[in-house]
Amino acid sequence: MTSEITLFVNPTAGRGRGARAAQPAASALRAAGFSVRTVLGEDAADALV
Repeated sequence: MTSEITLFVNPTAGRGRGARAAQPAASALRAAGFSVRTVLGEDAADALV
């Protein structure tokens, strides 16, 4: 059974560092055996979609 993780990413956070950090983070999680879904948004309301 694969554990599932949702990675919430604010691409404008940290002057764009959030967007740049998302791919390496998702790759590391996948390499550790997780199923990763990435959700992009700029505020909490975007995460609810």
